[in-house]
Amino acid sequence: MKSLNNSFDGSFNVEMGDLDLSNTLESLPGLSGSKKLFLGRFNSENLYSMMEKIGLVQHLKSIGFDSLLVDIDVDENRISYMKLYWEERIPAKQLIDIRLSESSFIPDKKYFDNNTKITPYNMIIIEWLSAKNPQKKFDDNKPQLPGQTNPGLGVLKYCFEMLYQMAKEVFKDGFLDIPDHMHGALMYSKKFKFFDPAHEGIIRAVARDLRKYSLSDISWGVITETIIDLTTNKPAIYDPGEQIHYVSDRMKKYFESKKYRTVFMKYYEKKKYFFDYEEMVKRRTKILETKKIEDL
Repeated sequence: MKSLNNSFDGSFNVEMGDLDLSNTLESLPGLSGSKKLFLGRFNSENLYSMMEKIGLVQHLKSIGFDSLLVDIDVDENRISYMKLYWEERIPAKQLIDIRLSESSFIPDKKYFDNNTKITPYNMIIIEWLSAKNPQKKFDDNKPQLPGQTNPGLGVLKYCFEMLYQMAKEVFKDGFLDIPDHMHGALMYSKKFKFFDPAHEGIIRAVARDLRKYSLSDISWGVITETIIDLTTNKPAIYDPGEQIHYVSDRMKKYFESKKYRTVFMKYYEKKKYFFDYEEMVKRRTKILETKKIEDL
């Protein structure tokens, strides 16, 4: 991954900041006792061992974070919480916040060939995933993204690997997220695909045509409506949908199917995007006269 610059290229190397990348739910008071296991399976020691195995602990130590502390909880909606702290369990020293739930995903039959029997997929749902570096400040090389309050930790690839390991151990088809914003979808696109092949074709076309711009620029382009879909001559619209990282063979088979690949290529080849960068800068300046970037 590229370090600390919020840029991406054709390989989608991006860094995750403390952005809301999913459908966050208000939590209820946690449960106690034996029921308080992450996804009903993992305790704090299990999760720390997993973080060591995938290299996350070593990465955090390399950037100055020793004495890591893991907290887990489960609320009355059966949402599992994992919070990773540095030295003290206080908000100012929280590094990572992951909230997951379990659910079935029943896709629309339009995505399948006629007479295909549609069986629900067993999924881990990403309710919230955030990471922030309390010791860093934003600078010109790492500009602040709309909605972002702290620089990230460069841990997105580790978080994806951790989720993958969890999904295998609890026997799920994969994990699912619905990013609210285009920049969230672009960040996830390194490992995730939209279940809707048209959406996948569009997000990949955006990444292709705007690859010379930073993630911050693209985020502002969406806000200011200065990214133009040349097939319609109108501002590009981000339509949220299910983005999935598959684990099981049967879900992999769907993404490798002829129908999925055909629809994906249709949209990927058809869509073309233009970014009016100078106009974006003007509109961004105007917006920031009355609003704070972390509130957008």
